[in-house]
Amino acid sequence: LYFLLTRPRRYLSTFFLLLTHPGESLHNRLRTFMHFGGAVFLAMQIRRQNIRHIHAHFSVNAATMALVIARLLGISFSFTAHNNFFTDKIVLKEKLRAAKFILAISEYNREYLLKLLPEEGLRDKFHIVHCGVSPADFCPPAEKPVNNPPLIFSVSHLTERKGFPVLVEACRLLSERGVPFACLIGGDGAQRPLLEEMIARYGLQEQVKLLGVIFQEDLRQYLCRADIFALPCQVAQNGDMDGIPVALMEAMAMELPVVSTRISGIPELVTDGHDGLLVEQKDPVALADALQRLLTDPALRHRLGKRARQKIVQSFDVDKSAARLAQIFHRYLNEGVRHG
Repeated sequence: LYFLLTRPRRYLSTFFLLLTHPGESLHNRLRTFMHFGGAVFLAMQIRRQNIRHIHAHFSVNAATMALVIARLLGISFSFTAHNNFFTDKIVLKEKLRAAKFILAISEYNREYLLKLLPEEGLRDKFHIVHCGVSPADFCPPAEKPVNNPPLIFSVSHLTERKGFPVLVEACRLLSERGVPFACLIGGDGAQRPLLEEMIARYGLQEQVKLLGVIFQEDLRQYLCRADIFALPCQVAQNGDMDGIPVALMEAMAMELPVVSTRISGIPELVTDGHDGLLVEQKDPVALADALQRLLTDPALRHRLGKRARQKIVQSFDVDKSAARLAQIFHRYLNEGVRHG
């Protein structure tokens, strides 16, 4: 009751902003009601600590709470836009307008969000800070194992946006062409039964294996064994898609040639023909062609893999991303805002 009694206008205007926002489903209104309650509780803690700025990761739940807290306390907030806003835009335009600044993990994400409010001149609010990996943690082995046949590896959640059925279709084509290969797919998720059925239907049980969940501490050993990393991401039927998959970064840091698709921010990570190969989404023939190029050309695998690691060291090193993030926060600190 503290904010209702001491700041009734801010409290009620924020409450009605969330609960009466046009176009939201009943489910989303219930979500925002819960977020409002949680934000009011957190606002009390933040007020006691005299924090003058808050930053939220992800544009949905956390940013909703940050918006509420900022309005209740009269402070500023910012948020990082990863990829969940493609399918969940709850109160998103209000967050874009109200945020002091916004971090986007890719140029694609920034442009996507700017198109939601094209006339409002928000470009200067945005800063690009890529996600990254540690090149020291994902360092290629001194000697690569010799696989006969060459090994394709992939790992992620087995969900529609990752495109694993397309990978299995590409493996079918490679098998029909008589191209030697093995393929290991790590991860679990809703599409596992579909993938199992496809592998059995195409008679690929000896060539394509589903490994189940691979824990982070075990991932490097699989990357060390692999010759190629494939992740044929796609736009799901509900519009869901990746930002820039960290799995691709990890593989590239390990000097693996990668094959992926030309969607979202992936072309900002992979330059086709230079440090990896890109194909159109949902195209198993194009994916099979790209994989066949790598399977049959060890020199190309080596060349693309070396350049892939260089790309990570130069532009997707997590320490450099953290330093960039610190610079942005210091910029706003120097404007007299204390960040918490």
